[in-house]
Amino acid sequence: MRALLMTTGAGPAEGRLLQDAELHGHEVDVLDVGGHRWLRRTPGLPSAPIYSWTGAPALHAAGNQIARSLRRVMAAGRYDIVLASGLGACAFASRFVEEEFVPLLWRGDLDFTAAREHATADVLRVASSVDRLFLEDEWEFDKALSKGSRAAHLLHPRPAPVALAGDGEDITPLLETPAPAPQVLLLHPERHDLDRLAAQERALRAAVTDLPSAGIDSASASSLLRARDLLADRDLRHVARTRLRGASHVVLVGSSRDHAAVADLLVDAGHADRLVIEDVLGMHDWLRLHPHVRSGRGLRLAAELRACLAGEPATGPAPHPALVREPASDLLGAYAAAMQRPVEPLHEDLAALRHDGPLEVFFATTPLEDRTDGARPLRVRAMAEAMDASAPAVRISSVPAVFARRAALVRRALDAGRPAGLLYGENSTSPIADPTVAEGLADLLGRVRAAGGRSMWFVRDLHWLDDLEGYLDDDAQREQVRSAGLRELELMAGAADALAAPSTESGMLFDDLIRRHGRGGHAWVAVPPGVEPRAVVDAADAFPAEDGVTLLYAGGVSSVYGLDLYLEAAAGLEADVRLDFVVRVGERAHLEELLERHGLADRSGVRITTVPLEWHVPLTRSVVGSVLLGSGYAALAFPFKTMSLVERSHPILCFSDMAIADLVQGEGLGTAVERDVASVRAGLQRLVAEGAPGMAAAQRAHSWGMRMAAVRAAVGLEKSD
Repeated sequence: MRALLMTTGAGPAEGRLLQDAELHGHEVDVLDVGGHRWLRRTPGLPSAPIYSWTGAPALHAAGNQIARSLRRVMAAGRYDIVLASGLGACAFASRFVEEEFVPLLWRGDLDFTAAREHATADVLRVASSVDRLFLEDEWEFDKALSKGSRAAHLLHPRPAPVALAGDGEDITPLLETPAPAPQVLLLHPERHDLDRLAAQERALRAAVTDLPSAGIDSASASSLLRARDLLADRDLRHVARTRLRGASHVVLVGSSRDHAAVADLLVDAGHADRLVIEDVLGMHDWLRLHPHVRSGRGLRLAAELRACLAGEPATGPAPHPALVREPASDLLGAYAAAMQRPVEPLHEDLAALRHDGPLEVFFATTPLEDRTDGARPLRVRAMAEAMDASAPAVRISSVPAVFARRAALVRRALDAGRPAGLLYGENSTSPIADPTVAEGLADLLGRVRAAGGRSMWFVRDLHWLDDLEGYLDDDAQREQVRSAGLRELELMAGAADALAAPSTESGMLFDDLIRRHGRGGHAWVAVPPGVEPRAVVDAADAFPAEDGVTLLYAGGVSSVYGLDLYLEAAAGLEADVRLDFVVRVGERAHLEELLERHGLADRSGVRITTVPLEWHVPLTRSVVGSVLLGSGYAALAFPFKTMSLVERSHPILCFSDMAIADLVQGEGLGTAVERDVASVRAGLQRLVAEGAPGMAAAQRAHSWGMRMAAVRAAVGLEKSD
C-alpha cells in the first residue's frame, strides 16, 4: 500500500505507525506541512516540490497555489491512502487536500481554551470535512464534543505487539541490564509543569537513595523520535535505543501525544517488568489493558519504582471484556478498513455499547479533568472510575454538546430494549449553567427509572445559599445563582431515587440552608470522599527525612475554610514544629497575607508549595495532617483532604465539633481536639507518640469502590461482580 502521512513535525506516535507500516511492506511518504518539507519520500517518484510559501498562514484563506501543489504531490505519489496526524495537519488537509484523508488526533490536540478561536475553527473545519475522527480514548471524545464536533468518534486501532528487530537480527533490548546499579529515566511530556516535575524527580531520587550508584535522569517522551530523525532515515526503535541513555528502568509521568506509543514500544521490547507509569487520566485506559505494568499515583509511584527495582511482579485486575479490542496486525490496513465501514453521523465507539449488560450512566456537571489540585476534579474522576470498575458506563457532562449527544445515545439504547442499571450524577460548586441541560437530565432520570434502572443525585455543596463573606458580592448575580441552583435541586429531588451528601451533617446543613429559602428538607444518603488504592503510601516512612514534626495543611484558603483559627493555633506551637501548606497557585498570595496577619510569615520552618498534595515529600519523619477548619460551613462538611491524608497514612488532627470527628477518632485515624491552642498542642503531641493504628484498615474499608457499592445498595441495586 502506498501512503502519504501529513504531519506538523514527528514523534513516537508517527514513528510507531511508520514502524508498523514498514513491517507490513507498505511505503509511506511523510510530508511536514508545517515546515513545508519532505521528511521521507520514496526515491524515483516524479518531482513534486514543496514551496516555502506552503506554510504561510496568510495564504491559507485563499490558497489556490497550495491546492495545486498538493494535487501534483498526490498525482506523483499515486497514494492509496492519505493520513493527517495531529490537529494542525488535519486542518491543513481539510483546506487543501481533495482526496479523502484519515484524521488522526492525539492527546493534547484538543487541550485548548475557547479563547483560541483559530484552534476551535480548525476542529470544526476538520469535523465537517470528514465524517469521522480517530481519537485516543473516550476522554478525547468528550473534548471533541465540547469543541463542537459532529463527526463520528472512533478509537485508534489498537496496535498488535511487534518484534523490534531489524532484518535477520534477534530482538535487541532497548534497556540495559540493571547490574551493577539501576539507572532510571523519567520520561515526561514535552510541555510540563516545572515545579511538578521537580517534585517528581525529588520523590523518585529519594526512593533509590539507599541503592549505591543508582541514578535518575529525565527527558521528554517525545524526544525518542524527532522530525530530524525521519530526515536522516532513522526509525523509532534505533533512535529510542540511543536516547534512552543507557537506562535500565523507565518511569513515565504525565501524558502526551507520544506516551502510549512509548509505552507500547517498551512493552513490545519485553520491558514491561522495568516500566512504571503514573496513573494519570490520559494513561488510565492504557493501564487497564496492561495490568502487568506497575502504576501508581503521586508518591505511590516512588514506592512502585522501589518494588520494580526489587524485581517484584506486578499484578492487576483483568480488564472488562468490553475494553479489550482485537489488536490490529496492520495499522494502515486497519485505518483503511475503518474508513470504509459505514457509521452513523453521531456514532461514538463507547465501551458501554460493546457489552449487553444493564446500561449505566455517570453524569457530572463538569467534564473529567486530569487535575489533582482540587477536590472536585479528583472526586469526579474517582467516582467515574469506581462506576466503570464493574462495567463501562456512558459518561455525560453538562457541556451542552456533550449532554445532547450522549443523552440521545442513552435514550436510543433504552428505546431499543437495553436494560437500565444505575444513573449516578454529581453537581458542582455552582449550579448547571444551562437550564435546558438540568431539565433534560431530570427527564433522563425518569427514562432510566422507566427502563427498570435506579438513580442517585449527589450534592457536593450548597454554599451559594449561605451568606459567606467574599462570595458573589453582586446581589443580582447571587440571586440568579440561587434561583438556578434551587430549581436544579428541585428537579433532581423529584426525579432521582435518592439524594446524597458528603456526610450526614452536610445533609443537615443543606436542609437548613434550603429551609431558609422557603423549601422543604430531604432524606440524604451519606457518600463521603473515598480512598484511592492506587495512591496509598506511607509517605512519612517511604522517604529519608530528619527527626522532627510537621503539621501539614492542604486545601483552600478562602473564607469558606475559615483558616484564622487554625493559624492562631499554629502560631502558639513550639518553634521546632514545621508548618507545611499545600495550596493552589492562585491562592498563595492570600495565604501569605494570612500568615503575615498571624505573625507566621517569618517563622522558621514554614513551607508553602503549590505542587499538588500527591507529590508533597515530607521533610520530617513525623507528619500530622491538619483538618482544623474554622467556618461553620467547613466544619459540617466532609473535607476531601481528609481521605487524601488517609491515602498518605498521615495521622489526622481535627476539631471535635467537625463532621469528620467521629470517623477520625472512632476508626483510629487521628484525634479530635477543642478549639484552643493548648488542645491543638496536646493533640499534636499525642499523635506523634501514638500514630494512627486504624490507618491500614480504613484504607481498605473506605475505598472509592466501597463508596460506589454503598450507592448501589442505597438505591436497591446489588453490587455488580
